[in-house]
Amino acid sequence: MHAWFIDCAAAQAGDGSRAHPWNSLAAAQAHRFAPGDRIALARGSACRGSFSPQGSGAGGKPIRLTAYGQGLRPKIVAGAGDRQALLLFNQENWQIDSLDLAGGSTYGIFVSGDKGVLHHIRLINLYVHDVAGGPMKSKDNGLVVVGPSGRDVIFSDVLIDGVVAAHTSEWAGILIGGGIFGMDAPLNQHVVVRNSSVHDVYGDGIILFRDSDGLIENSTAWETGMQPTQTIGTPNAIWTWTCTDCTVRDNEAFLTDSPGVDGGAYDIDWNDTRNTVERNYGHDTQGYCIAVFGAGYVTSESVVRNNLCIGNARSPRLAVLQGAVYLHTWNGGVIRGLRLEGNTLLWNPPAATAAGVVDDAKTGDAPIAFTGNRIDSSAPLLYRTNAQFAPAANAYRFTGAGDARFTLGERREVTLAALQAAGLEKGSTIENGAAQEKPQASLRLDATVDFALDADGLLASVPRAQLMVLRSLAAQYSGALEVTVHLHEPANATQEQAADVANALLDLDAPQIHFLHDGQAPGIIRLSGGQGQLINQWGGFQNAATLGGAVRARLGAPRFSAMGDQP
Repeated sequence: MHAWFIDCAAAQAGDGSRAHPWNSLAAAQAHRFAPGDRIALARGSACRGSFSPQGSGAGGKPIRLTAYGQGLRPKIVAGAGDRQALLLFNQENWQIDSLDLAGGSTYGIFVSGDKGVLHHIRLINLYVHDVAGGPMKSKDNGLVVVGPSGRDVIFSDVLIDGVVAAHTSEWAGILIGGGIFGMDAPLNQHVVVRNSSVHDVYGDGIILFRDSDGLIENSTAWETGMQPTQTIGTPNAIWTWTCTDCTVRDNEAFLTDSPGVDGGAYDIDWNDTRNTVERNYGHDTQGYCIAVFGAGYVTSESVVRNNLCIGNARSPRLAVLQGAVYLHTWNGGVIRGLRLEGNTLLWNPPAATAAGVVDDAKTGDAPIAFTGNRIDSSAPLLYRTNAQFAPAANAYRFTGAGDARFTLGERREVTLAALQAAGLEKGSTIENGAAQEKPQASLRLDATVDFALDADGLLASVPRAQLMVLRSLAAQYSGALEVTVHLHEPANATQEQAADVANALLDLDAPQIHFLHDGQAPGIIRLSGGQGQLINQWGGFQNAATLGGAVRARLGAPRFSAMGDQP
């Protein structure tokens, strides 16, 4: 195990030691690194070109590519002729963290291979941005791509944590999987994306393609689907395809678009098995909030529960076609064993004929279960479904004039009472009139966060998750919501730990948050009115749906125009 150093601002070429660092990527690339090695770039420096470090780590001894010193993350800036800023190919047991990676014509980071099982890939605390290339011929390109270059390779144990991926005219923000190698190609295993953010991408935000045991959590995607003309597909913010035992939870997606259909927040797509979409916040989308699809194959045993959907389907065209929840099959596909439970839809479409839930799916033997959900709607048609839809114990509110209507199979635009008289919608209730919320001009959010560091001196995953939620909320409500984070830092911190804390705050890059180093006990979040009156208080981690929903109920829709160009 050896430590190697790169400082592209150094005047003279060195031997890779800290006293005499390499001053080019080419010098480091000529060396083959060994298990347990650490390669560090000087903070505040910038290296030009594409970097392909050589070698693989071993189990328990990954190679780490990171930063050293104090200041802004070191940059690797690829040239116009470079395919990517950073490449690993047929390599495993790597951790890459604390870098700023820009440029590349096809990828920002590309981790790939064409043979065997590639283990233990860690991408942590990275800013990957500004990838612009030529016409796209597939979806296997974008800012951060971990995927195969042949059908005889899979990835096992992939973690993407604290990555911000932004600005590309290629397809994806963050993609694990991919590849058009036939439906019998093997699945990647044990893949996780968490605490990450994607925005300003032509295609999809965060996606799992051909994976098993996958997880996307505590992440944000916005301004996805920005491609002006449809070429290779229609995008969504956060979704899964050919994914087995995959979970999407505690995320936020908004300002999603598409040049065609889709343009939604979350999607369980065809050939998914035992997928879960839960506790997410989807708002202010051009398309749906949540979709489940089946095409050519069976999508089976999945659940959509406890999600919050507000202000979706801002496109009149997509509102009528898709609603806020869209269940759809084609090409002989089937959705089997789907449950939608405990979701909240605040439905205020731009087209009066749009239904909150649209279902024309083929389901095989069992209908789709729709239980314990809440729909508040300003439009009269709350759902439009076929007969393979089984609603029960739901709570509805209609804020328009007259009676709310429902279409269930051959029963078209009937009242809830008519459905219940036919033995349907057992236990469901309906109210008329808008819920009264006292509007606020401004709010204050105070959070006490344990600013813990991990063994590598990086911000630990739990505080990072909370800070990413607060970062997004503060940006959306800039000028109306004051967000203060009280940091509880390590006691008796060493000089090195203090430097790590300072670097972590720089890397977080959250100018809308006011940080106080006052050592308050961690784990409490308080929402207060403009005059200091306590409105709500929570303990422990709170996701985007909880905090975003509470703030929106009092301040209304976010002020997106005030967000600026977020990193």
